[in-house]
Amino acid sequence: MTVNRRLVSRATAAALCALAVVLASIVLIPAQRAFAAGTTYYVSATGNDSNAGTSTSAPWRSLSKVNSKTFQPGDTIRFESGDSWTGQLWPKGSGIDGSPIAIDSYGTGAKPKIAGQGTVGDAVRLNNQQYWEIRNLDVSNAVPTGTTDGSQLGDFRGIGVHGDNGQTLHHFVIDSVDVHDVTGEVKWVGGSTADNKPGITFAQGWDRSKDTGGIAFLTGVQDITAPGAPTVLDGITVENSTIKNTSFSGIVTKQYAGDAPGAVFTGWGKRATATDPAFTPYTNVTFRGNYITQANTPYGCNGIYLTGVRGGLVEGNVIDRVGVSGVETNMADSVTVQHNEIMGTHLSSGGADQNALDPDIGTTNQLFQYNYLHDNGDGVLLCGCNSNVKFGSVVLRYNVITGSTRWNLHMSQTTGTVANVYNNTFANTNSTSMVTGGVSGKVTLTDNLFVSSQSAPEFKQQSTIIYNNNGYSSNMTTVPTSDAARKIGAPMFVDPSVTGPYGDENGTRLGTAANFALQSGSVFVDAGATVTGNGGLDYAGALVPIGNGPEIGAFERGAPNIAFTDTFDGRATGTLADGTNGWRVISTNNDVSVVETPSATDKSVRLTRTVDGGGTDGTNLARLFSTPMQGVVTIDTQVMRNDTQAGWFGLPYVYNASGTQAVSVAFARGEIHAYQGTTDSVIGTYTNGKWYRVTLTVDTVNQRFDLDIDGHRVLTDAAFRTSMPGIAKVAWYSNGGERGAVHVNDVRISRGTGFGQ
Repeated sequence: MTVNRRLVSRATAAALCALAVVLASIVLIPAQRAFAAGTTYYVSATGNDSNAGTSTSAPWRSLSKVNSKTFQPGDTIRFESGDSWTGQLWPKGSGIDGSPIAIDSYGTGAKPKIAGQGTVGDAVRLNNQQYWEIRNLDVSNAVPTGTTDGSQLGDFRGIGVHGDNGQTLHHFVIDSVDVHDVTGEVKWVGGSTADNKPGITFAQGWDRSKDTGGIAFLTGVQDITAPGAPTVLDGITVENSTIKNTSFSGIVTKQYAGDAPGAVFTGWGKRATATDPAFTPYTNVTFRGNYITQANTPYGCNGIYLTGVRGGLVEGNVIDRVGVSGVETNMADSVTVQHNEIMGTHLSSGGADQNALDPDIGTTNQLFQYNYLHDNGDGVLLCGCNSNVKFGSVVLRYNVITGSTRWNLHMSQTTGTVANVYNNTFANTNSTSMVTGGVSGKVTLTDNLFVSSQSAPEFKQQSTIIYNNNGYSSNMTTVPTSDAARKIGAPMFVDPSVTGPYGDENGTRLGTAANFALQSGSVFVDAGATVTGNGGLDYAGALVPIGNGPEIGAFERGAPNIAFTDTFDGRATGTLADGTNGWRVISTNNDVSVVETPSATDKSVRLTRTVDGGGTDGTNLARLFSTPMQGVVTIDTQVMRNDTQAGWFGLPYVYNASGTQAVSVAFARGEIHAYQGTTDSVIGTYTNGKWYRVTLTVDTVNQRFDLDIDGHRVLTDAAFRTSMPGIAKVAWYSNGGERGAVHVNDVRISRGTGFGQ
């Protein structure tokens, strides 16, 4: 959930059409926006470039054929699954708003492979193009002869999106790709060239550094002596993908600055002040639900390197055993980094750092929250550390940091920087440090819980570090004396010896961190100071506070739990009686039954509506909560339309205690609808007879929700239709003159974020 994030939303790939709500119980169907359908082209290793390419029976064969074509808005290029190509994929043309050009696969088997083999800079390339979506490819770009000593590393990327035409280029979606084995060179901004090694060079400056690896978004100029206007990338999304063993970076964004020898400095990517008018960053950037690892390359550095950006979201990623930094932001504004699991970060390639998170130089309005950082060299580095860049602001809250081997919270904050660090849990066994570094900027630490098996971990104490009402385990002898309101005692964690499960390619396991929640009776329960503007939610999505005051640390007391789940597999086939397992069932004149669909061992509930009945509730399957659920609540279910009438079905609708609809998702007439505030939006289409996973992450504190369909985010931070302080009912239903049938399966309603559930 994008808690307290109020950035301008990215345009969804589907049309957004508005219609006023006339009656709460009757939903009107909006007019559809017309888009160009485009042409689908097929490419197969057994095809022929003389074919038309517009059918699976007459596909093209080569990348050169695809690269020679200028595609039109709405076109799709499909590569046959199980096949592979060597060289560069660089199709030409641009889409338009609502009609992007897409690259995807077809058929069954492994994702089609595009292997650059170190012969091209980008195995998949776009340049001065826009409105593109790339899905379901396997991409690599490794020199075949190997790079044991670094001598074969080069200017290589898996997928590279470039621009230098002085325009704003929109809409780049990279989804469900596997990028791996890219032998990119490692170039550092600073350092000394005396430390250069094969494949690793220092003192390269901004423009010539940190631009190789898995997926890169890079802009430049055609003439460094006459740069002209900046090129801006807007609307970048990388999601549901794996990026493995791609030196230097997993994912990188970098705007041009003009600091190479002989160049005219532009300042587009590097700002001198927080309000520098020359700063021209990328906008609306989202990296979500990816798995990034560099476990099998000695040259892997940043997992995610987010620079030259205004309006960024990094959430739900697993970042596993990368070098230097899990997520680093640099010269960026208004970035939220949340719900990520980062582990095993280590030293690599001459870099000095090994942190999970690093809001670095020139970063303002950075919000780092709800992350699980475990078993890293360093936990968090606050590195506003350039004496020429005297600004920066970051909030670090509700993170769980455990198992750091060197530093837990290390600060290198220059004069003018401000960091607000509160309600984090630092639990440590090996490190002899806790709060360290050199700080001339201001850092305020409130309601953090510091627990260590070391008796004397270092706490840096100086006038620019303000300790206020933090908690400390009772064994420590180095508790800051400046913390006049400090609390000391045994934390009483649920299970601090936990060793997993941890995240992997299947997603985060953020719930494991709940073992560091407090149990009732802990001295740190209700002992926190009130922090204004704290977002209202703890790490697990619970209300803050639950008791008489907030807790110290990342959790309110207790661990998150499942509120309700039903797979229907153990139910008897036939009519579902009202009250079964707590279900409220209304089937007047119609039918609500347990059926053997998809199979006898995987049953579902079918709602069939053929005539009127049931009043406003209609034909209805609902879960009621006598005490409305508050905080972050995730509603996850499988649904399928399986009829020819295709009437309007709410799948699901969510209600407040007054019985008013606050969040509404519907499948009707081939379209998937959702309300954003009082506006009905068409967010996609559905296929009759196909199952869809619908996931709502509802935040009753901030009155917003996210919607995912089959694991793909389609709405972020959408407003409620009406106020809902708590969820009183969730219903799957149809009423009035609507007709048709729908299957509902695997319902799960849980407290806490949707990531890792």
